[in-house]
Amino acid sequence: MSTNEQIFVPQYHLDDLKASKEYSAASAAGSTSSSAHSHTLVDKLPAVLEAFTATYGHPPQFIAHSPGRANLIGEHIDYSDFSVLPLPLERDMLCAVRPLPFSETQNPAVTLANSQPQRFAGRRFDLPLDGTQVTIDPSVSDWSNYFKCGLYVAQLYLKEICPERYCSRPLCGMEVLCQGDVPVGSGLGSSAAIICAVTLAVVRANMGMQYKVPKADLLRITATAEHYLGVSNGGMDQAASIYGLRGHALRVDFKPQLTATPVQFPRMGPHWDIEFIVADTLVEVNRYDTASTNYNLRVIEMLIAANILARHYGVAMNYDLSSNVRKGNLSDFMNAYLGLHRAQLDFSVDSSIDSRMKQLQLMLTLVEECLGPLRDGSSADDVSKALECSREEFTREYLMLFPIRFQVLQIYKRAKHIYSEALRVMQTLKLFADTDEHNRDFTFYTEFGALMNESQRSCDTLYDCSSPEIDALCRIARQNGAYGY
Repeated sequence: MSTNEQIFVPQYHLDDLKASKEYSAASAAGSTSSSAHSHTLVDKLPAVLEAFTATYGHPPQFIAHSPGRANLIGEHIDYSDFSVLPLPLERDMLCAVRPLPFSETQNPAVTLANSQPQRFAGRRFDLPLDGTQVTIDPSVSDWSNYFKCGLYVAQLYLKEICPERYCSRPLCGMEVLCQGDVPVGSGLGSSAAIICAVTLAVVRANMGMQYKVPKADLLRITATAEHYLGVSNGGMDQAASIYGLRGHALRVDFKPQLTATPVQFPRMGPHWDIEFIVADTLVEVNRYDTASTNYNLRVIEMLIAANILARHYGVAMNYDLSSNVRKGNLSDFMNAYLGLHRAQLDFSVDSSIDSRMKQLQLMLTLVEECLGPLRDGSSADDVSKALECSREEFTREYLMLFPIRFQVLQIYKRAKHIYSEALRVMQTLKLFADTDEHNRDFTFYTEFGALMNESQRSCDTLYDCSSPEIDALCRIARQNGAYGY
C-alpha cells in the first residue's frame, strides 16, 4: 500500500471507528520503521479526532495523511533532474478537515489550527469569492504559508479538471486541524508532507468524498509548490510522500518525465537484515529563512556551472520552458553534450545503469577540465568572464532569479558534488540489483556503506550542506558499528 492516502472518518463513536473497515485499512499505510516506540498511523487517529473535536465542537469529516521522508542517497540533485533514492517514514502530517457549506451571505474561509498551538498559532483567512488564487506573501515566515501552497496548487488543479465550476467561483470553506510529527527543519520533508496532505484535503473537500486524485496528478501539481514561497526545490520529497512503499526505497527520476518506482532492498542472509536509523541533531534549519545563502544560492551556482560548461564545450541546452528559471541545469548540459558527441563516444548512450555511470564519469572529467581552475571559488567578475557576458548581464540573468547573498561563488564544488552524487545513486542501484552473488552480505554492507559515507563527505566538503552536529553523529555511528551514514 502507498504511504499517501486519505482516511474517511465516519460520524460515530471512536470505539466503532476503531472496528470499522476504514480505520483498520489505515493501519496498513506504509511505514519504514520497525521501532517498538514508533506510533503507527492507526495509533495517531484518536488524538487527531479528539483535538479537532475539542477545537471546533464537532468531529471532522475526513483526515488527509502524508508522510515525511529520509534520503538514502542523492542529496541536492533533484533540482538538477538527476535520480534520487529516498524512502518514506512513519513520521507524517495529518490534516483533519470539515468542509463548510457555501453561504451567499458570508465569504468562505479557512480556519486553521494546529495540535501545537504554542508553536504554530491558529490562523483564519478568507477565500476569494471570484475564484482567484489565494494570496501568498513569501516575505512572511509563517507555517500557514505552507498550507496556502497546498491550497494554491489544489485550486489550480480544480480549475484544470472542472473549469466551469472553479474558474470563477470560490472554493468551499474548511475547518482544519493539522497534527504532524516530522521534525520541522530537520531535512525530513516536513514542508512536502503538509503541502501534499493539504492538497489532498482541499481537492477532497471540494470534489466530494468519492473523488480520488490520481497519484501522477498529485505529484505533478505539488512537486514545485514551494516555488510560491521563493524556494527552488525539486520534486523528491513529494514523490517519496506520494509513492513511497513500505519496506522499499523509491527511485525517483525527473527526465524525460517525473516518475517514481519502488526499489526492493536486496534479500540478505540470516542475521543480516538492513536497518536504518534516522537521528535528529535537533538543529533546525528553516529552508525559507536561509534560502538566500543556502538552498537558492546552490541552485544558482548549479545553473551557472551548467551554462559555463555549455559555453565552453559549444553545446546548446534544451530545457523545460515551464521551469521557473529557464537556464538549463547540469542534466540538460549532460544530455546536450552526449547528443552532440554520441558518435565519438566509446559507450552507448541510453538509460541503463551502466551507461548512466559512464555518462556521469565523463561529466566529472569535463568538470575537472573546465571548472578546475575555479576550485577555490569565483567572484561575480570571474563568472561573468567565463560566461562571456558583462557584469550587468550576469547580474540580471542569474543573480536576480532568486534573492541570494554570497561572498564567493563555488561553481566547481557544486558541479562536482552533483555529478558525483548522481553517480553514487547509479552505483547504489547497481548494487541493489546484483542479487545473484553468493555470500555477498558483508560485501553489500561495506560497499553500500562506503557510498553513503562518500555522499556525506561530498555534502560536507563540496556542497556545504552538513553541520558539526551531523558530522559528530556520523562519527559516533561509525565508531559503533554503522557501515555508512
